[in-house]
Amino acid sequence: MLESIFGPSVPAAVSTDSVTPLHYFDDTPIWRSFILYSLLVFDEVLDADTLRSSLERLTCREGWRKLSARLRKNSTGALEYHFPQINDLERGTRPALSFSRIDNTHMSIREHSVASKLPHLQPKDDKRPAVMGDTDSYLSLMRRPDNPPLSLNDYLTSDAPQLGLHIISFSDATLVTLYWPHTLFDAFGKKALLDAWVLMLQGRDGEIASPYGGDAPGVDFDPLAKFGCHSTEPYKLRSQLMSSLSLGAWAIGNLFEFLVNDSMSELQDGPNPSNATSFLSEGDVLCAWWTKIATAHLPENASTRRRTLVLNNAYSLRKALGGDTGPLPLKSTDSNKMDAPYLSNAVGFINVVGTMADVFDKPVGYMASRIRNAIKELGTTPQVEAAAALVRSTKMKLPPFFGDKSMHMITYSNWTKTDLFNVDFSSAVKAKDSGNKHHRGRPVYIQNNQAGFGLPNAFVIIGRDLDGNYWLSGYMSQGLWAKMEAAFEAW
Repeated sequence: MLESIFGPSVPAAVSTDSVTPLHYFDDTPIWRSFILYSLLVFDEVLDADTLRSSLERLTCREGWRKLSARLRKNSTGALEYHFPQINDLERGTRPALSFSRIDNTHMSIREHSVASKLPHLQPKDDKRPAVMGDTDSYLSLMRRPDNPPLSLNDYLTSDAPQLGLHIISFSDATLVTLYWPHTLFDAFGKKALLDAWVLMLQGRDGEIASPYGGDAPGVDFDPLAKFGCHSTEPYKLRSQLMSSLSLGAWAIGNLFEFLVNDSMSELQDGPNPSNATSFLSEGDVLCAWWTKIATAHLPENASTRRRTLVLNNAYSLRKALGGDTGPLPLKSTDSNKMDAPYLSNAVGFINVVGTMADVFDKPVGYMASRIRNAIKELGTTPQVEAAAALVRSTKMKLPPFFGDKSMHMITYSNWTKTDLFNVDFSSAVKAKDSGNKHHRGRPVYIQNNQAGFGLPNAFVIIGRDLDGNYWLSGYMSQGLWAKMEAAFEAW
């Protein structure tokens, strides 16, 4: 009765579990608010048992065991990992992996009422960008049928491991979905997981490196425990740092978009980028071009031109904090092993602060160069340390926001460098002569969805597929995508 009123209770602690706190930059309010679902679609039949067993074995390896750990809160409310005994995991007494499978091998993917509508199966003109679909309409393909985790509380009140695997098998395709709380790792952590999983599938277990700071049971080692504690210079955008009052006003002004997730559409686009110049990356140009598209619905009047525009670019800190003297020395000393990954969150944000006039009145190259200059100026080791100091200065460990209460903010997360479309699952393909040889064992479509917090005007650049198309997904208010399609036509 109490459970029905107050919700499920927290399971009793298991006395044989080892306990370790989460890393400082893993246990934050923002990462607590996301449960991530990542779908990879293959146009071959993959062996589901092989996929499952290889991933389960990976979660039991030294340094990788936090994938099978349980999440709990301690007496102060901080998150911690509870590691089951390895014998319990290997026997299956307590599963190392949440696993589910739907066997649709009696039908083609093109015969399924939902899967047949996946964007990669739809006709498209590869020479033009296009809105390919609402990815929230495919959630039933990504979530297990019974009680899929949708919030951190679903992990705290169960004995579920953090990593989940859901597979749907068709006669001519396989859908593979991984899901986890964002407190576990970021996009580059997912890439490290996929790389290690591929080695397991290929029987190359000996080449798998133990993650650096891998949260071993009972070992409290956080490589970034002091990151941001000893900054040597002020952050260059500090003068434009928003106060708590201004940030609150901006949040209230955008509250409608935060609350009406049911009326927001997460859509996908596969644009062909503009030709980048020698000093700009394709990512710079793509973000600059998309900013024009994503603001096409705003009126081009004098008031809007004066409005502050902030581009909030998420980026991995691994390079800035690597090297021989950095806290993340990830290069392997063994040439026969993969580089040691950092299987946690190491994310910073680089901001470009301007006005809407920069978008309305100037060419794409101008904004692309602003993005590149911001990366050069704010992506240095001293500057990322200064930014981390700003995070530590707030009790809630929130990232700093820059701009003003009337700003229009667009957030980007570019995953192109993770090269997800080249993940090679060919070792799990059942019929080695099936499918497209060019794509064999590699995903033909990838999408990311999240349960929980939905940030408006936020876009993920998933990457470039093997046919050269860029895929991008994002959250915007329903109705705006039609205006963006019109902007495509006018471009």
